[in-house]
Amino acid sequence: MDGSLNMWRSLKTALFLTYSAIILVVFVTFVLAFYSWMTDQLRGQAIHTLNSFGSSIREQLAGQVEQMNRVSLNVMYSNLVKERFARYVSLRLAAGGSAGASAASAEQLRKQSDDLKALTEALIAIISPSRLVEQIYLYAFDGRYYGTGFDTRELVYRPEEKPFINALRLEKSKKLLAGPEIDGQLAKFSSSEDGKYAMSLYRLLYDAYNVPIGVIEVRQFANRIFAGAIEFSRSNPYNGRIYIADRNGSILYPFEHDDRLEDTFRELIAARHAGSDFYTSFPFTDPLNGEKQLMSIHYTASTEWYTILTTSEKDLFRPLREFTYQLFGTAFLLIAFGVGLSFYAAKKITFPLYRIRRLIRNLSLEHLGSGLIARRRLNSGFVELNELHDAFLDMSFRLKDSLDHLLLAETQSLQARLSALQSQMNPHFLYNTLANLQEMAEQNMNDTLVLTIERMSDFLRYMTSKERQVPLRDELDHTVNYLEINKVRFGDRLEYRVRMPDTMLAQVVPKLSIQPLVENSLKFAAANAPPWRIDIVGTTDEAGWLIEVSDNGGGFDEEKLAALREKMAAYEQDKSFPALEVNGMGLLNLYLRLDLLHGEKKRFTIRNLPEGGASIAFGGPTDKEG
Repeated sequence: MDGSLNMWRSLKTALFLTYSAIILVVFVTFVLAFYSWMTDQLRGQAIHTLNSFGSSIREQLAGQVEQMNRVSLNVMYSNLVKERFARYVSLRLAAGGSAGASAASAEQLRKQSDDLKALTEALIAIISPSRLVEQIYLYAFDGRYYGTGFDTRELVYRPEEKPFINALRLEKSKKLLAGPEIDGQLAKFSSSEDGKYAMSLYRLLYDAYNVPIGVIEVRQFANRIFAGAIEFSRSNPYNGRIYIADRNGSILYPFEHDDRLEDTFRELIAARHAGSDFYTSFPFTDPLNGEKQLMSIHYTASTEWYTILTTSEKDLFRPLREFTYQLFGTAFLLIAFGVGLSFYAAKKITFPLYRIRRLIRNLSLEHLGSGLIARRRLNSGFVELNELHDAFLDMSFRLKDSLDHLLLAETQSLQARLSALQSQMNPHFLYNTLANLQEMAEQNMNDTLVLTIERMSDFLRYMTSKERQVPLRDELDHTVNYLEINKVRFGDRLEYRVRMPDTMLAQVVPKLSIQPLVENSLKFAAANAPPWRIDIVGTTDEAGWLIEVSDNGGGFDEEKLAALREKMAAYEQDKSFPALEVNGMGLLNLYLRLDLLHGEKKRFTIRNLPEGGASIAFGGPTDKEG
């Protein structure tokens, strides 16, 4: 059971699962982004296409209606039609006023016949051989009307059956457009199902004195007027539908439709009614089946008609969905291949770390400097891990040398004592840092991991170098390295500030003089609530240079501070070298090193700050004063 848990908690498993998750997330994100992008593209393309079709059909409808209007105007402005129709009406009235139709004189009948013949020829000329319209009717107000076209005859009507006549007489300046409606007479001359429907345009006919004498009706097959809409219904790229509605929302086309749609169209039209041509597109839900659609509405002011085109999003996006399913199927093999690569990558990264961890675990004092720790390259394939491994091996040998120096410290000369003091090191920082590195690798924090390994490598390289004194610049770099490594562990809980004049950076100082003080400050500051602040401030004066390290911790215990001062006083009295601690470099250590280097010119103070925390300041003469 424990072995199974350890396997799931291992770095290799974590990296493998992390890389696999990254591959899956990247793929799913790509597919979703691609699907969303293609959806927008298809929707935009569909809207553009619908708008193009709508504009074309709108123009075609307007052209057909305008053609009917021109024919009616030709009839209205024809002097021959006015003259003959006016005389035709007056003769009928005269005949009816004297002795009725049966008592009309032969001369009147002849004139009526001539008038009808002239009317027929004039109206046929207006219709033209190209048949601009299919039928023209002229209605007299006495209850009779005359037709030319497919239906050439004189008929009787009842005024209540022709409401358009009263409507025109009330609004003399307007034309009326009616239909589509089934026309049994015209249907005889069309073989298509749509050919039984016709539309009419009405306007008043005036005599030479601008007095209404009748009504003009121009009639056309509805399938000719709606030819563009019919063609769109039969063949369009998105399986779309088209509706033609008037300003009241009544559907003119298709001729046979579900009347429930008219209520929906009335709401849409009422919200978008305008006085000039316009078009707009928007998402729409079909009230009959709840299907999501795209709708494009085009308004024509001259006809007061709305051309409405819709297409189902389900049909629009069906090819995209099919492609997405195929993409998922193909990607399954690619994901499997990617998972295999992630397993290989996880193993390649974790195996060198396992070797380094095993090396550290087997490290002991008796093994230091022995042949049990082999000096061979890790060859992990990663420069940072190789450098960490090499730095650790170098550290083990240098640590052995340092321990040897410590054992001989009290019997060697003052110079040997300085070397021993300089070489001490606390190994817990290394253990904590490696633990942090392992955690960062488990969490796939690659950038932070690389940067921390580089800093740790520089830190170890500096620690194990042979110099006893270094430029202040190098000591500060080493100290900042140490703080940044700790910030990986503590994050925003640790704050630090370095203020150092540029003129001091070349000053030679004891190696490992600032960093141990910072380490000591961090140790005691961490006992309090964060943030833990550490300040490193350098100044110069007539006596030389001075570096102060302060923190916001709890400060020194007064008894321990008094004991430390007693030890420093005792050393100053008899210059006896006190016993050294192997687990770290203490304040007394630094005091002794400063005394060995600068003697009476050394500067060293320890105090608790009034606002809390502790301050340690040390220094010496400038280089020119030696």
